[in-house]
Parts: sequence; C-alpha cells; structure tokens
Amino acid sequence: MQRSKYVAILLLIGAVLVGYALGFAADRATLHDRLAPRWDQHAVRAKLHDALALSAAQRAAVDSILDRRNARREALLAPLKPQLDAIYDSARAQIRVRLTPEQQGKWDEIIRQVDSKK
Repeated sequence: MQRSKYVAILLLIGAVLVGYALGFAADRATLHDRLAPRWDQHAVRAKLHDALALSAAQRAAVDSILDRRNARREALLAPLKPQLDAIYDSARAQIRVRLTPEQQGKWDEIIRQVDSKK
C-alpha cells in the first residue's frame, strides 16, 4: 500500500513538472506576440468603421473625435513622460543585470524592437 502511494505521488509530481514545462514552452513561443504593439490605430479604426457601417461623414467625425481625445491624453501625460520613462528604464536595467551575457544581447534586441515601434 505504501509503495502505491509513492508511485501516485511521483506520477503527480511528474504531471505537474510536465505541465510546467509545456506552459513555459508555450509562453516562450508567444513572446514575440506579446512584444508586438497591442494594436494598430488605423486597423482598429477601420474595424470600428466597418463594424458600425459608418458613412464617410461619420468616419470623418469619429476619427476627428478620436484624434482630439488622443491629443488631450498626450497633453495630459506629457509632464509625466520623463517619470514614466525613468520607471521603464529602471525596470529594464534591473532585468538586464540578472541576465547572462547571451541573454543580455537578446534582451537588448527585444528592447530595440519595442522602442522602434513606439
């Protein structure tokens, strides 16, 4: 009876480890998707226009409203931008020092890609 408990526990631990390994592999495989911009403003607007079947005049009005909203948001956040940038830079530096030299090169490339899409 004891032996069967140990076998069951070992099988359970094995299943957990296999699940962890598969989850980790899936996470790494989707890294590129998560680093890509979350949306393309023009594509999102086109989908909105199509979903609502907007006329040309409605499209122009909606785009104008969204452009004004974006401009107001940017104006509001502009004073905070240096602080936000400092937070991101600090986190990036903290991550980088914990990486091997090979990982640091990959990390630097990821950061260049993310920054180039801003």
